[in-house]
Amino acid sequence: MVDRFPRKLDETLGILETPKFMATKSNDNEPNVAFVTTWTRYDEKRLVYGDFLTQKTKRNLEDGNHELGLLIMTTDLDNWMIQADFSEFHKNDEVYEFIAMTPLFRYSQYTNARMAGTAIPTEVSENYRISKLSVLTSYLRARLSARKIPRKKSKEGNMPLNVYERFTRVDSVKVISYIGSDGYPRLFPEFGVYPASKNRLTIIRNQERKRGLIIQDGFRVAISLVTLEPAVFQVKGTFREIDSKLGFVELDRVYTCSLPRPGLRIDLPLIDPK
Repeated sequence: MVDRFPRKLDETLGILETPKFMATKSNDNEPNVAFVTTWTRYDEKRLVYGDFLTQKTKRNLEDGNHELGLLIMTTDLDNWMIQADFSEFHKNDEVYEFIAMTPLFRYSQYTNARMAGTAIPTEVSENYRISKLSVLTSYLRARLSARKIPRKKSKEGNMPLNVYERFTRVDSVKVISYIGSDGYPRLFPEFGVYPASKNRLTIIRNQERKRGLIIQDGFRVAISLVTLEPAVFQVKGTFREIDSKLGFVELDRVYTCSLPRPGLRIDLPLIDPK
């Protein structure tokens, strides 16, 4: 258990509008990463969030996969990784009321927390600062390296044009998640992500190496894409290593994570032509 958070992280958790991401895993170790801005401190021991538009995340937790990875970011791109153990869901008690009374849920007719979930943090990383120059450099390297990625057609994992186009933007946030050897989801931001084709994403391994992480060839990964509209998508696939600085993801799943149909798979036709 973490006894004390760094002051700036504590302050960032107190701002519900700051970017926060939550990674879970399924029974077969498939990573899932969700954009969940409602994470905040509840008391000295527990973090809490409001369950809203996170069906797959909720299912993973209810299935007993309680290992969590959290990524907390500031608008200046300071960021921390938190490892945590999920505790329980709350409904109609003081924990739920705490979340329900936050501005996001209290003053909006479109959002309503179904439940409040609590977690106990076990590890907190150092503050990994990402400069604007690093963002631009990683983006350009990924864009230039896309030509090195082999092409291969597939029936699944093809990004619709609106998702493909958003992955080409330098100002979109991309967060990569995978399952570590200890069973906990790992996640980190990487601005060096760029489409090599409709079903493959180029990955510059800058932030991965900076954090001392290793995504091995063949690992399953999930990538959350958040843009300024805001629009949120998630893609999943298999990581392939080119070398220690470059890799790519063979996509096989693409989901929308925004209203009106969060969790809808969009890499396959919605209507069967047969």
